[in-house]
Amino acid sequence: MSHSQLSAILHEKCPRCREGNIFVYSPKDISRFSATHENCPVCNLRYEKEPGTFWGAMFVSYGLSIALIITLFWAILLFVSEPPLWLFFAVIIPALIMATPFSFRFSRVLWLHFFSGFHYEPQTSQHSMPTLSK
Repeated sequence: MSHSQLSAILHEKCPRCREGNIFVYSPKDISRFSATHENCPVCNLRYEKEPGTFWGAMFVSYGLSIALIITLFWAILLFVSEPPLWLFFAVIIPALIMATPFSFRFSRVLWLHFFSGFHYEPQTSQHSMPTLSK
């Protein structure tokens, strides 16, 4: 597996070792998409280093939602001549609801990687840790 930051972000991996999963379940599991590991399963990094660590991720999520709204708004204007007002609501609201698991998770991952103060430490990777032999 690549240890690039982009790969770690896209695969929702720990910002320190870039191997451990940040989330417990798949985003497809709608009832549990938000369950986050307290610590990285590989390097034991505590993701929430203080209460409220992820509050900033709400603003990232808000920005992603606004970007989606603007994109859909312009797409409707591009493909439908003189669209009725109800069409905007009929397209944008369901899209925002369907994008919630993605937006929630992606904003947390971005927050951890760029604003949490955690940095990549290759020595914490499982591939670089010594193994115990009998």
